[in-house]
Amino acid sequence: MSQSRFSLPREKDEPKVDPDALRAFAAGAKEHRTDQQPPPWEQHVPDEIPRHNVSVRLNDYQLEMLRYVAKRSDMSQQKVLNRILLPAIEEQAKELYER
Repeated sequence: MSQSRFSLPREKDEPKVDPDALRAFAAGAKEHRTDQQPPPWEQHVPDEIPRHNVSVRLNDYQLEMLRYVAKRSDMSQQKVLNRILLPAIEEQAKELYER
């Protein structure tokens, strides 16, 4: 009986695998990042003057709350949103990038 060039190695030829080492390797593979590039937002200046607008859809309840906070804080609705949303967006982006 001839052996094919494409046959798999027999069990006796296979190296012994340490199950704990295999689990550690698999766990490390989840953490490993192949792209070593900086996050995409690092190519921009954080304190640059804003040039873009984004719509935020609010219902009447949410809009009244925003108006109330803006009035009580003596600042524009835009500034209120910036103070609340920008730190939350930065935190979320950094958290997702580190995964």
